[in-house]
Amino acid sequence: MSTEFRLHALPAGTLPIPTWAAIFGANSTTLTDLGFYVWIVTDGTTIGLIDTGLPLDPIEAAAVSDENRVFDQGSYFRHIRLLPELLADVGLSGADVDFVAITQTVTYHTGGIDAELLPRAHFYLPYDGIREMLLDPPGHPATEFYFTEGSWSTLRQLAIERRLHLIDGPVEIVPGVHIETTGGHHPGSAALKIRTSAGLTGLLETAFLQTNLEREQPIGIAEDIATCRAVIRRYRRECDEVVAIHEPTNASRFPLAGFRAVSADRMDA
Repeated sequence: MSTEFRLHALPAGTLPIPTWAAIFGANSTTLTDLGFYVWIVTDGTTIGLIDTGLPLDPIEAAAVSDENRVFDQGSYFRHIRLLPELLADVGLSGADVDFVAITQTVTYHTGGIDAELLPRAHFYLPYDGIREMLLDPPGHPATEFYFTEGSWSTLRQLAIERRLHLIDGPVEIVPGVHIETTGGHHPGSAALKIRTSAGLTGLLETAFLQTNLEREQPIGIAEDIATCRAVIRRYRRECDEVVAIHEPTNASRFPLAGFRAVSADRMDA
């Protein structure tokens, strides 16, 4: 029998954006909340993180928050919790983490990349996100919001230590956890397929809200609308459940209940 993993969504911040930006074709400027998370994925022995939250430096975190005001003056991050706080909340040290998977190379997701904070982890990032930053600078967010100065330096250190994995095609991180670059929102948008008690769970960055999935209606700020729609449809076919990465109800859908016991079991092993 294959190993089953559990997912736990740790709230890292809330970002209201205009509804038209979240749902393609929505003729509405009212603000819709997006939830940002650091995800724990564990089978009781292996512990991984999906995304690392906002930048650890408060000035850099404020800068990336303010970058979103181009959409609306009310579009900035609230309720921010940084990666060290989130790990402490669940009784983990960075040394407990075996791998980190990044679903988008912007600092909403990469801000906590730090080799010293996560001294054992192997990091999996979409190569197309780095290539876009270097060769085809994006319009939004600006290039300086793809990595912080510290996280960019960390990538060099991780490469030297052979802990950096830039993915192109689908990659198996550990048995039962796969990551692939999907594109859609940005060229470097990525998704994971995880073997859970629900079957095969897809975690999709090209969908912000469950509405995007249920209606097969892409996000409004997708760089490639057709790719975004095709990815949503493919994941709905291939997975038993599909999760939109910024759905505000993810924390209640994937709660922390039971995680401390899992961590304790691992430490007792």
